[in-house]
Amino acid sequence: MNERWTYQLKKGLPFGIIMPIIITAIEGYGTSYTEAFLSIKFLIELVLFLFVGIFIIGYSSWREKRKNNEYNDQK
Repeated sequence: MNERWTYQLKKGLPFGIIMPIIITAIEGYGTSYTEAFLSIKFLIELVLFLFVGIFIIGYSSWREKRKNNEYNDQK
């Protein structure tokens, strides 16, 4: 795996895992654990946040890192 994809995974996976857990914990405050975290809705949110985290947040932070490296190399 090349450097870009490892960087994107490193930056995007924590977002993709933590956000659906926080949202489900807040929304499912009065429900049981199995109803909140073992539902189809939670799995769909988890997959969507993983994709957003890896492909959008990871890629944008990768571009920002490259831009900063190029700027620092020109000095």
